[in-house]
Amino acid sequence: MKGAAWGGGFLIAVGALIAALVLAGTSTSPASWIERHYAAQGDSWTTTDDPLTAAGDIADRHKPVDRAVDPSGVFLRYPDVIVAVLATGSGSVIHVDQADAGYRRWHEHVAGRWGGPAGHATLFRGGGPGDGK
Repeated sequence: MKGAAWGGGFLIAVGALIAALVLAGTSTSPASWIERHYAAQGDSWTTTDDPLTAAGDIADRHKPVDRAVDPSGVFLRYPDVIVAVLATGSGSVIHVDQADAGYRRWHEHVAGRWGGPAGHATLFRGGGPGDGK
């Protein structure tokens, strides 16, 4: 009986470990992955990759809700952060901002596509009295 209880406890511990690893691997925020894979430079990160390649690597690991590309770089939208990957003379600089702050910071690049901090302007097009007049 004592051996069976130990075996059951061991299986529960292994199951909990597997669950933790699965949850850690499915995080929707790329911030910690970026911190581990790119060179820190103040409050941003750098890479020798061009913006499309670097943003593609980030998006492959953490699927964004949306992506906007303009001449200055690539902007990845996640539920809690905005990642901006901008061209430099020797590669790219990567900025990670909380969603509201990122929207304000990168407004000129993403406003027409994402609308507002929560994206409501792109999802809601009226519907009140006089709609369509």
